[in-house]
Amino acid sequence: MDVIAVERAVFPTEAWSSEMLREELTGPYRFYVGVFDPDDTLVGYGGAMRMGDAVEIMTVGVEAHARGLGLGEALTRTLIESARESDCPEIFLEVRESSNLAQALYRKLGFVEIDRRPRYYHNPTEDAIIMRLETDCAS
Repeated sequence: MDVIAVERAVFPTEAWSSEMLREELTGPYRFYVGVFDPDDTLVGYGGAMRMGDAVEIMTVGVEAHARGLGLGEALTRTLIESARESDCPEIFLEVRESSNLAQALYRKLGFVEIDRRPRYYHNPTEDAIIMRLETDCAS
């Protein structure tokens, strides 16, 4: 299982470093899930972090050759379900302004745009769209 290879394949211009990934995967209040091909090779993963009463989805990515199979949706649904099981009333994420497919998936799952971070991403520079999902655990 090579998370670093998947990270670099999915996010070639903004991949997290090995050290950042290690800290992210082993840090407190985090949960990660992966998807594998029939040969048990990791082809995608997603992760989230609990922050007080909210969860932030930190990353979701699937290698290009495995896209279009519903794996990104399955990863995201699993992260949402994990947040619900921990009685989390809100889930946040940020997504590139140009990531239309990802935005469409998140809207399909109930996320709504709540804000933007101008010029947040680089290579190329563009805004981050901040999205929120209120879960059925909302108090």
